[in-house]
Amino acid sequence: MTRSLRKALLLWLMLPAGLALVTFLPLAFHLVHQPAMEALDRALADASLALVPHLEIVEGEPRFVFPAAAEQVLRADRVDDIYFLVLGPNGRFVAGDAGLPHEAPEGDEVHGERVSFYAHFRGHPIRVTAVHRTISGEPFVFVTAETTRKRDQLRVDLAFALLLPLLFFAGSTGFTIWFGVRHALLPVEDIRRSLHDMEHRAVTPLDAALAPGEIRPLVEEFNLLLKRLEDAADAQQRFVANAAHQLRTPLAGVRTQLELLLRDSDPDQRTARTAQCIGAIERLGHLVNQMLVLLAAEPGGRQADLAEGIDLPELVRDRSPEWIRLAENKGLDLGFELSNCHVTGDKLLLGEMVTNLVTNALIYTPSPGEVTLRCGESGGQVFIEIEDTGPGIPVEFRERVFERFFRLPTAGSPGGGLGLPIVREIARGFGGQVEILTPSNGRGTLVKVSLPAVGTR
Repeated sequence: MTRSLRKALLLWLMLPAGLALVTFLPLAFHLVHQPAMEALDRALADASLALVPHLEIVEGEPRFVFPAAAEQVLRADRVDDIYFLVLGPNGRFVAGDAGLPHEAPEGDEVHGERVSFYAHFRGHPIRVTAVHRTISGEPFVFVTAETTRKRDQLRVDLAFALLLPLLFFAGSTGFTIWFGVRHALLPVEDIRRSLHDMEHRAVTPLDAALAPGEIRPLVEEFNLLLKRLEDAADAQQRFVANAAHQLRTPLAGVRTQLELLLRDSDPDQRTARTAQCIGAIERLGHLVNQMLVLLAAEPGGRQADLAEGIDLPELVRDRSPEWIRLAENKGLDLGFELSNCHVTGDKLLLGEMVTNLVTNALIYTPSPGEVTLRCGESGGQVFIEIEDTGPGIPVEFRERVFERFFRLPTAGSPGGGLGLPIVREIARGFGGQVEILTPSNGRGTLVKVSLPAVGTR
């Protein structure tokens, strides 16, 4: 499933904002509603306290003197119905609306001598406030109550008063987040357009200075990748051009010899020209084989599941007959100093690497001469050494000989210049390295390959 950075940012920004708004609405309603209800309860409590001065004790009997005008003022309300009740000792009725609830259910608010609670009276919900007072040593209860229409309307008004601004705030917040995310991702869109307009023949680095700080390292790494790809493409073009040149030369030679062969009637000359054609074709086949090995040695050239444990001395013994024949034909002494060692990797490529090392040494070592192949393990590293008594490689050329198709100016033997580049590429694939040294006796060349031993990669 394709992941969208824009959708992810909008989700992670809007979801917490939405949760915050949903959480804030009931909290804000409670914070505003509670003081409003407290104010209305205090007004009821003040009305109850206003009844106290109208109670008198005459000859031991309570008498509530409440003028009609005062009662009219008490009951005056445009929204709610107002009730009152005065009770004496033992809940005896003194004055007011008989049957008005005056005892709070368990768990309702109690504020000192004042009790506030909800109840029902005459078929309507009411809010009741009862105030307890002791007069002339006797307990009295002064009760006032009102219907809840005003309170219900106040709840609706408060809800709308909070909800409408919050809806506006939610909309403006959502738009701000959407616009901010869209604006913040514009540099990413610019990068996408730059990549879309880029052609493979004109690859240009992206301008990292214009990228946001968070993705600037990504842009810089991408530019480095482009540089590596450009270098690889240039190297590939050089390789193709050199390969074409290397292939064209023997092919042209073969064609020339065949054309001469058609016109030549001398059997000896025809035999010589045929031999030259065969030799050129052999060199051509060897060059093509080397190019295929080099292609396989590059990263991704061979499948990773071809890796296996390799007994290096056994591999050398399996490949040695062809080297021995070449050494005998050239009159060279080929020696082996093999110690037990193992590596993990592609057996075919490792065999090609050792073959290239030994073949190079045998080709460039004049007769009489010596070539020695050593292998062993030291310090967690497997080493392969090829030492010869040939002309050696000058120090200034010891790095350049690993370039593809490069040959020493003094090289007299025919070759394609791919032997050592193949060795280095295969060694890198095994996680190792190649170096060219001077033998201890100061004569010839010593090529040393170091590879990780089994269990150290």
